[in-house]
Amino acid sequence: MIRQLMRFSIVLTLLMVFALDAVLAQSGKYTISGYVKDEGSGEVLINATVTMQPTGVAVMTNSYGYYSVTLPAGKYTMLITYSGYKTTQKEIELKGNTTIDVSLPTSGKDMQEVVITGERKLRRTNTVGMGIQQLSAAQIKKIPSFMGEPDVVKALLTLPGVTTVGEGSSGFNVRGGNVDENLIIMDEAPVYNSSHLLGFFSVFNPDAVKNVTMYKSAFPAEFGGRTSSVLDIRMKEGNNQQYHVNGGIGNVFSRLAVEGPIQKDKSSFVVAARRSYIDVLAKPFLKKSDRNSTMYFYDLTAKLNYELDAKNTIYLSGYFGQDVFGFGDQVKFKWGNTTGTFRWNHLFNRKLFLNTSVYYSKYNYSLSFKSNDDVQQGYDWTSDIQTYGVKPSLTWYASNKHTIKTGVNAIYYNFYPGKGVASSQGAKNEIILDRRYGAETAAFLEDTWKLNPKWQIQAGVRLTRYAYLGNTTVYHYRDTTANIRKPLDYAENVTSKKPVNDWVFFEPRLSLRYEFKKNTFFKVGYSRTTQYLHLLSNTASPTPVDLYFPSTNNIKPSLTDQYSVGFVTQPVGWPVEISVETFYKKMDDLLDYIDNADLNLNQFVEADLLTGKGKAYGVELEVKKDIGKWQGWVNYTYSRSRRKTPGISNNEWYLSRFDRTHVLNSCVMYNRNEKWQFSANFTFGSGTPSTFPDSRLDIQGMPVPYNSTNKRNDFRLPAYHRLDVSATMQGRQGKKMKQEWVFGIYNLYAHQNAYSIYFQQNKDEPQKKEAIRLSIIGSLIPSVTWNFKF
Repeated sequence: MIRQLMRFSIVLTLLMVFALDAVLAQSGKYTISGYVKDEGSGEVLINATVTMQPTGVAVMTNSYGYYSVTLPAGKYTMLITYSGYKTTQKEIELKGNTTIDVSLPTSGKDMQEVVITGERKLRRTNTVGMGIQQLSAAQIKKIPSFMGEPDVVKALLTLPGVTTVGEGSSGFNVRGGNVDENLIIMDEAPVYNSSHLLGFFSVFNPDAVKNVTMYKSAFPAEFGGRTSSVLDIRMKEGNNQQYHVNGGIGNVFSRLAVEGPIQKDKSSFVVAARRSYIDVLAKPFLKKSDRNSTMYFYDLTAKLNYELDAKNTIYLSGYFGQDVFGFGDQVKFKWGNTTGTFRWNHLFNRKLFLNTSVYYSKYNYSLSFKSNDDVQQGYDWTSDIQTYGVKPSLTWYASNKHTIKTGVNAIYYNFYPGKGVASSQGAKNEIILDRRYGAETAAFLEDTWKLNPKWQIQAGVRLTRYAYLGNTTVYHYRDTTANIRKPLDYAENVTSKKPVNDWVFFEPRLSLRYEFKKNTFFKVGYSRTTQYLHLLSNTASPTPVDLYFPSTNNIKPSLTDQYSVGFVTQPVGWPVEISVETFYKKMDDLLDYIDNADLNLNQFVEADLLTGKGKAYGVELEVKKDIGKWQGWVNYTYSRSRRKTPGISNNEWYLSRFDRTHVLNSCVMYNRNEKWQFSANFTFGSGTPSTFPDSRLDIQGMPVPYNSTNKRNDFRLPAYHRLDVSATMQGRQGKKMKQEWVFGIYNLYAHQNAYSIYFQQNKDEPQKKEAIRLSIIGSLIPSVTWNFKF
């Protein structure tokens, strides 16, 4: 079915292109197309605006900086604008199809946004869809961050609807969803663990990041496989004009990036590397027996591109990173990501743009223990998930009113649940779980339609098929009482990779935008999304050793319907943007666990899994100012996230672990002069739900905590709040080398936020229990970083 739909959509698109070209040729209309780039580096600019005066027709560049606009023959003034860049104006006389590539110069250190014909550009209104947040690398670097190091994920946490369950937790939660419900892609390749150092830093090197876009609702039809959000990270191509080296030395790690032309104006590269050295700094303060302990991470990000000719450009990008923890020779713990992407951009003609991506991604971890005595006991544990994918997509600029996108996506999954080897005095005992395999295919078709000056519509559909494949052991379980481990009925050894189970889902997507008065827009969105992968984790926060698992004959894919309504406005005469969005999510077949589920190296893990339903709803308000000396944003989110699973919490609705009722973020940046810039970030959030004992049982004189209500998450941790500040001082700015110093304080007033609360015996009175608040960071943390560029 998907293959037939794709063939039909491609044939239909090509026929319409040829027909339209013939019509346009007869009607005297012609097409202007080209790329918009940074004048200094040659980097393409994503979502730059091209406006044709006096018609007022405006289009935006795509993810590769390409634009296309069709107009009748005549004289026009072409205006090209992009935040932080000077507006370029070109007078043209359109007599035939024309290629115009534009290079924009930066607007200078004040970074003032240019005013065009009395109107400022509204980023929220450049697209039809809702729940879209964009951050540039420059914005990310201005936000105060942990240990003075700019970080993509920490920047996202200042946006409405994006939270975590606590300080130092891995991943992030969007609108009441779990961390595995976020599709994180770096140059099209999926990333399964986005955290370094157990959540304090992300794997994305800001020196290699160009643009970050998050979709929280009504995803474009080209994205699928997750149900909460899409985080699309685009890496820099590298400077194709001249060589540059930049980097920084900070408290936690150092970084270095090199970029430059391979062939000027034709090809370029960028290579960025980081390495932390906490273990090196701590070594003098450790006991002699502990000085061979390790605790560091490193990563390498690289990308190159080559323009073959005016119609063909290829890109090759990759990432490799590892976290390494070790305590002497006894404990070794590693985890990391590897990705690689090959992309080919091809222009069939001025209206038809093809991007084909082929990618690979792997996430793996290993854990080992060894005794330090003569018994020679040890344990080794390894696991990984590998993904192979191909994604060709066509964009057809049919007219100034219609932009049509279609394509397919084929993904092959290889899950290795794990291998555990216990050894003692030369004898070994192995637990090896069978690999699991899955295949996901999808076809999508989407039209962005400017119905008239007031209405815009983005309508799309995604048809997906997922197959759980054989060449593994398939387990069949009998039904039992809810919240009780299912008994095994029989195991089937399927020797071929034929589908064991498969599902087909129809996923409609719809967004509408209506301008009911100048600079004020009303938006409505709906999307259906499906998820076939599940992260098995019953801890408060996911850990690097949690397991990704496919939908199987025992685990259904999860399905989410999301409805959104909102508006965005810029009051006349005010340099601020105000937006309000409300959302409601209905979730089916969510993964849950029986009480005391065994998830580690358990070949019968599916017997401990349950499925239930969920709902999340809320409202997000944001006021944003991104011009002038004072810039920043304030946002407030009210939301609820609930679950209901048979046999859990007395079969009643209960709060999910990611429910944050109230969240307030405020980020302020002040450009005092050319030498000093200051910024501050304050965050407040309701404490996350948790399950605590309300009574105890005495067994042989020992008190055992006990929850008599059987309810989950009926308590809540104390509210979280924190203030971070930073100051950036421009150092010596020579002709060949530029420097800056970044001074920061994380958690300025040293608040001890509770990550969790646990109970233990009172030392003085063993019959009594006492509650202990665990704070990951309980004090202020100063930092200083020296950045350089030459």
